[in-house]
Amino acid sequence: MDDVTRADQSVFQSMRETTFLRPSQSLVRSMQETQDTTSFGYSQLTGDASDASVVRFPAFHFSLHSLSSLAALEHSPSGTGPQRVSYPFPSGKRKVNLLVAVLELEGPDTIRIKKGTDAGKEVSILRVIVGDQDGGICRLAAWREVAEQWGGAYADSGDPSLKKGDIVYFQNILVSKEVSSSAAADTRITSSISLTASPALNSSMSICYRTMPWGDDPAGEKLRPDLRLGYSDAAVRKVASVVQWFQSTAGLPVI
Repeated sequence: MDDVTRADQSVFQSMRETTFLRPSQSLVRSMQETQDTTSFGYSQLTGDASDASVVRFPAFHFSLHSLSSLAALEHSPSGTGPQRVSYPFPSGKRKVNLLVAVLELEGPDTIRIKKGTDAGKEVSILRVIVGDQDGGICRLAAWREVAEQWGGAYADSGDPSLKKGDIVYFQNILVSKEVSSSAAADTRITSSISLTASPALNSSMSICYRTMPWGDDPAGEKLRPDLRLGYSDAAVRKVASVVQWFQSTAGLPVI
Protein backbone atom coordinates (compact mmCIF):
# COMPACT_ATOMS: atom_id res chain seq x y z
CA MET A 1 0.00 0.00 0.00
CA ASP A 2 1.54 3.36 -1.07
CA ASP A 3 1.85 6.52 1.02
CA VAL A 4 -0.97 8.34 -0.79
CA THR A 5 -3.35 5.43 -0.17
CA ARG A 6 -2.40 5.36 3.53
CA ALA A 7 -2.95 9.10 3.86
CA ASP A 8 -6.22 8.83 1.95
CA GLN A 9 -7.54 6.24 4.38
CA SER A 10 -6.46 8.16 7.49
CA VAL A 11 -7.85 11.58 6.55
CA PHE A 12 -11.23 10.20 5.57
CA GLN A 13 -11.75 8.81 9.06
CA SER A 14 -12.23 12.38 10.33
CA MET A 15 -15.02 13.32 7.91
CA ARG A 16 -18.34 14.35 9.43
CA GLU A 17 -21.41 12.12 9.27
CA THR A 18 -23.19 12.56 5.95
CA THR A 19 -26.29 14.75 5.86
CA PHE A 20 -27.38 14.53 2.24
CA LEU A 21 -30.09 12.00 3.12
CA ARG A 22 -31.62 14.37 5.67
CA PRO A 23 -32.16 17.76 3.96
CA SER A 24 -33.75 20.51 6.03
CA GLN A 25 -37.24 21.73 5.23
CA SER A 26 -35.83 25.19 4.48
CA LEU A 27 -33.50 23.68 1.88
CA VAL A 28 -36.38 21.80 0.25
CA ARG A 29 -38.47 24.99 0.16
CA SER A 30 -35.55 26.92 -1.30
CA MET A 31 -35.07 24.33 -4.02
CA GLN A 32 -38.79 24.34 -4.84
CA GLU A 33 -38.89 28.15 -5.03
CA THR A 34 -35.80 28.23 -7.24
CA GLN A 35 -37.22 25.67 -9.63
CA ASP A 36 -40.62 27.38 -9.68
CA THR A 37 -39.17 30.79 -10.53
CA THR A 38 -36.94 29.39 -13.28
CA SER A 39 -39.83 27.33 -14.76
CA PHE A 40 -37.64 24.27 -14.90
CA GLY A 41 -40.40 21.61 -14.78
CA TYR A 42 -40.52 19.55 -17.96
CA SER A 43 -44.23 20.26 -18.41
CA GLN A 44 -43.64 24.03 -18.38
CA LEU A 45 -41.45 24.44 -21.47
CA THR A 46 -42.65 27.28 -23.71
CA GLY A 47 -41.54 28.57 -27.06
CA ASP A 48 -41.74 32.24 -26.10
CA ALA A 49 -38.96 34.04 -27.96
CA SER A 50 -38.73 36.57 -25.11
CA ASP A 51 -37.13 33.83 -22.99
CA ALA A 52 -34.42 33.11 -25.57
CA SER A 53 -31.89 35.31 -23.82
CA VAL A 54 -31.94 33.15 -20.68
CA VAL A 55 -32.17 29.72 -22.29
CA ARG A 56 -29.06 27.69 -21.55
CA PHE A 57 -28.25 24.73 -23.74
CA PRO A 58 -26.24 21.84 -22.29
CA ALA A 59 -22.59 22.42 -23.20
CA PHE A 60 -21.04 19.20 -21.90
CA HIS A 61 -19.95 16.37 -24.17
CA PHE A 62 -18.66 12.88 -23.41
CA SER A 63 -19.03 9.35 -24.71
CA LEU A 64 -21.12 6.92 -22.69
CA HIS A 65 -18.66 4.22 -23.74
CA SER A 66 -15.93 6.01 -21.77
CA LEU A 67 -17.84 5.80 -18.48
CA SER A 68 -17.49 3.25 -15.71
CA SER A 69 -20.11 2.79 -12.98
CA LEU A 70 -19.09 2.49 -9.35
CA ALA A 71 -20.93 -0.82 -9.00
CA ALA A 72 -19.19 -2.29 -12.05
CA LEU A 73 -15.77 -1.18 -10.77
CA GLU A 74 -16.38 -2.87 -7.46
CA HIS A 75 -16.97 -6.25 -9.09
CA SER A 76 -14.67 -6.11 -12.13
CA PRO A 77 -11.06 -7.38 -12.02
CA SER A 78 -8.23 -4.90 -12.39
CA GLY A 79 -7.47 -3.76 -15.92
CA THR A 80 -10.72 -4.97 -17.51
CA GLY A 81 -13.85 -3.24 -18.69
CA PRO A 82 -14.27 -0.18 -20.89
CA GLN A 83 -11.26 1.65 -19.42
CA ARG A 84 -8.15 -0.51 -19.72
CA VAL A 85 -5.02 0.74 -17.99
CA SER A 86 -2.81 2.54 -20.48
CA TYR A 87 0.38 2.22 -18.43
CA PRO A 88 1.47 0.09 -15.47
CA PHE A 89 -0.17 0.59 -12.07
CA PRO A 90 0.27 -1.39 -8.87
CA SER A 91 -1.93 -4.47 -8.66
CA GLY A 92 -5.60 -3.69 -8.11
CA LYS A 93 -5.50 -0.15 -9.55
CA ARG A 94 -6.69 1.40 -12.81
CA LYS A 95 -7.74 4.74 -14.32
CA VAL A 96 -11.35 5.44 -15.27
CA ASN A 97 -13.83 8.16 -16.23
CA LEU A 98 -16.95 8.63 -14.09
CA LEU A 99 -20.24 10.53 -14.09
CA VAL A 100 -21.28 10.94 -10.45
CA ALA A 101 -23.06 13.23 -8.00
CA VAL A 102 -21.12 14.99 -5.25
CA LEU A 103 -22.81 13.92 -2.02
CA GLU A 104 -20.40 15.43 0.50
CA LEU A 105 -17.09 17.28 0.36
CA GLU A 106 -14.64 18.73 2.84
CA GLY A 107 -11.62 20.92 2.27
CA PRO A 108 -9.30 21.58 0.70
CA ASP A 109 -7.17 21.03 3.79
CA THR A 110 -3.42 20.81 4.26
CA ILE A 111 -1.76 17.69 5.62
CA ARG A 112 1.85 16.67 6.15
CA ILE A 113 3.13 13.56 4.38
CA LYS A 114 4.68 11.21 6.94
CA LYS A 115 6.47 8.65 4.77
CA GLY A 116 8.10 8.22 1.38
CA THR A 117 10.08 10.60 -0.79
CA ASP A 118 7.74 13.50 0.10
CA ALA A 119 7.96 12.92 3.87
CA GLY A 120 7.66 16.20 5.76
CA LYS A 121 6.05 18.09 2.88
CA GLU A 122 2.65 19.74 3.25
CA VAL A 123 0.13 19.04 0.49
CA SER A 124 -3.52 19.88 -0.11
CA ILE A 125 -6.32 17.33 -0.06
CA LEU A 126 -10.01 17.61 -0.95
CA ARG A 127 -12.16 14.80 0.46
CA VAL A 128 -15.32 13.95 -1.45
CA ILE A 129 -18.07 11.34 -1.25
CA VAL A 130 -19.59 10.58 -4.65
CA GLY A 131 -22.42 8.36 -5.87
CA ASP A 132 -24.23 7.35 -9.04
CA GLN A 133 -27.69 6.17 -10.02
CA ASP A 134 -26.65 2.52 -9.81
CA GLY A 135 -26.40 2.90 -6.04
CA GLY A 136 -22.63 2.99 -5.69
CA ILE A 137 -21.25 5.42 -3.08
CA CYS A 138 -17.53 5.76 -2.42
CA ARG A 139 -14.80 8.21 -1.43
CA LEU A 140 -12.62 10.30 -3.70
CA ALA A 141 -9.45 12.05 -2.55
CA ALA A 142 -8.09 14.87 -4.72
CA TRP A 143 -4.49 15.85 -4.02
CA ARG A 144 -2.16 18.83 -4.40
CA GLU A 145 -3.03 21.36 -7.12
CA VAL A 146 -6.06 19.34 -8.21
CA ALA A 147 -7.48 19.60 -4.67
CA GLU A 148 -6.87 23.34 -4.64
CA GLN A 149 -8.44 23.93 -8.05
CA TRP A 150 -11.48 21.73 -7.47
CA GLY A 151 -11.91 23.07 -3.94
CA GLY A 152 -12.00 26.73 -5.01
CA ALA A 153 -8.61 27.85 -3.69
CA TYR A 154 -7.95 29.68 -6.96
CA ALA A 155 -10.87 32.10 -6.72
CA ASP A 156 -9.42 34.43 -9.35
CA SER A 157 -9.13 31.71 -12.00
CA GLY A 158 -12.79 31.92 -12.96
CA ASP A 159 -13.13 28.13 -12.94
CA PRO A 160 -16.08 26.81 -10.92
CA SER A 161 -15.30 24.74 -7.84
CA LEU A 162 -17.10 21.61 -6.73
CA LYS A 163 -20.26 21.98 -4.65
CA LYS A 164 -22.47 19.46 -2.92
CA GLY A 165 -25.11 18.28 -5.39
CA ASP A 166 -23.01 18.85 -8.51
CA ILE A 167 -23.23 16.24 -11.27
CA VAL A 168 -19.64 15.87 -12.44
CA TYR A 169 -17.79 14.15 -15.26
CA PHE A 170 -14.42 13.07 -13.85
CA GLN A 171 -11.56 11.95 -16.10
CA ASN A 172 -8.39 10.02 -15.27
CA ILE A 173 -9.39 8.92 -11.79
CA LEU A 174 -7.36 6.17 -10.14
CA VAL A 175 -9.44 3.32 -8.71
CA SER A 176 -8.09 1.17 -5.91
CA LYS A 177 -9.49 -1.79 -4.02
CA GLU A 178 -7.02 -1.19 -1.19
CA VAL A 179 -9.50 -0.20 1.52
CA SER A 180 -8.67 -0.39 5.22
CA SER A 181 -10.91 -2.18 7.72
CA SER A 182 -11.88 1.15 9.29
CA ALA A 183 -12.85 2.55 5.89
CA ALA A 184 -14.84 -0.58 5.10
CA ALA A 185 -16.81 -0.05 8.32
CA ASP A 186 -17.91 3.44 7.23
CA THR A 187 -21.70 3.17 6.98
CA ARG A 188 -21.87 6.03 4.47
CA ILE A 189 -20.07 3.99 1.84
CA THR A 190 -21.68 1.22 -0.20
CA SER A 191 -18.71 0.47 -2.46
CA SER A 192 -15.46 -1.27 -1.51
CA ILE A 193 -13.32 0.91 -3.79
CA SER A 194 -11.56 4.24 -3.29
CA LEU A 195 -10.83 6.94 -5.87
CA THR A 196 -7.83 9.25 -6.23
CA ALA A 197 -7.27 12.36 -8.35
CA SER A 198 -3.93 14.14 -8.68
CA PRO A 199 -1.79 16.18 -11.08
CA ALA A 200 0.38 13.11 -11.74
CA LEU A 201 -2.69 11.27 -13.04
CA ASN A 202 -3.71 14.23 -15.21
CA SER A 203 -7.10 14.15 -13.47
CA SER A 204 -9.76 16.62 -14.60
CA MET A 205 -13.40 17.37 -13.94
CA SER A 206 -16.30 19.07 -15.70
CA ILE A 207 -19.44 20.13 -13.82
CA CYS A 208 -22.37 19.10 -16.01
CA TYR A 209 -25.20 20.27 -13.77
CA ARG A 210 -25.55 22.07 -10.41
CA THR A 211 -28.62 20.70 -8.65
CA MET A 212 -28.46 22.99 -5.60
CA PRO A 213 -28.18 26.81 -5.72
CA TRP A 214 -25.64 28.23 -3.26
CA GLY A 215 -26.55 31.85 -2.52
CA ASP A 216 -24.26 34.32 -4.27
CA ASP A 217 -22.94 31.90 -6.87
CA PRO A 218 -22.30 33.63 -10.24
CA ALA A 219 -21.47 30.31 -11.88
CA GLY A 220 -24.55 28.60 -10.48
CA GLU A 221 -27.07 29.53 -13.17
CA LYS A 222 -24.60 28.84 -15.96
CA LEU A 223 -24.24 25.34 -14.54
CA ARG A 224 -28.00 24.74 -14.66
CA PRO A 225 -28.68 24.29 -18.38
CA ASP A 226 -32.14 23.31 -19.62
CA LEU A 227 -31.61 19.58 -20.08
CA ARG A 228 -34.80 19.31 -22.13
CA LEU A 229 -33.14 21.20 -24.96
CA GLY A 230 -30.57 18.46 -25.49
CA TYR A 231 -32.59 15.44 -24.48
CA SER A 232 -32.01 13.73 -27.83
CA ASP A 233 -28.33 13.43 -26.84
CA ALA A 234 -27.41 10.29 -24.89
CA ALA A 235 -24.97 12.20 -22.66
CA VAL A 236 -27.67 14.70 -21.67
CA ARG A 237 -30.09 11.89 -20.82
CA LYS A 238 -27.38 10.26 -18.72
CA VAL A 239 -26.77 13.48 -16.79
CA ALA A 240 -30.52 13.93 -16.29
CA SER A 241 -30.78 10.44 -14.81
CA VAL A 242 -28.04 11.21 -12.27
CA VAL A 243 -29.68 14.57 -11.45
CA GLN A 244 -32.98 12.82 -10.76
CA TRP A 245 -31.26 10.12 -8.69
CA PHE A 246 -29.56 12.72 -6.49
CA GLN A 247 -32.73 14.77 -6.04
CA SER A 248 -34.75 11.68 -5.16
CA THR A 249 -32.09 10.40 -2.76
CA ALA A 250 -31.69 13.78 -1.06
CA GLY A 251 -35.44 14.36 -0.75
CA LEU A 252 -35.43 17.33 -3.12
CA PRO A 253 -38.05 18.12 -5.80
CA VAL A 254 -37.32 15.91 -8.81
CA ILE A 255 -37.14 17.67 -12.17
